[in-house]
Amino acid sequence: MAKILLVEDDDLVRDMLTQVLQRASHQVTCAANGEEATEYLQKDEPDIMVTDIIMPKKSGITLISEVKNRHPNLEIIAISGGGRMDPTGYLDLSETLGASVSFEKPIDNTALLMAIDLLLHGKKERINH
Repeated sequence: MAKILLVEDDDLVRDMLTQVLQRASHQVTCAANGEEATEYLQKDEPDIMVTDIIMPKKSGITLISEVKNRHPNLEIIAISGGGRMDPTGYLDLSETLGASVSFEKPIDNTALLMAIDLLLHGKKERINH
């Protein structure tokens, strides 16, 4: 079981991912944007943060950069459906800034759970999708 901070501005995606993670026995805290995630991280540190990239108030790119400066050992999984740019561009940038793994939406739930398991057990090799 892991403590997971899920940062996602889309209510439906956030609810679906929360259910997937909870069914896998993870403890999930949700944030609707990067600012809420930053507030949470001032009080507690999860094992893994799963963050969307395109969000209001504070983007996932900004969040990843800030989190890696303040919490260098926190594992980060980036997710994106794109925006004005192809999602792979955002996801490549997120990995450059410190995300361990990245996924395009719609997310393969099995692959996400496998990535979480690998990160929890210290296997840092890249998981490409």
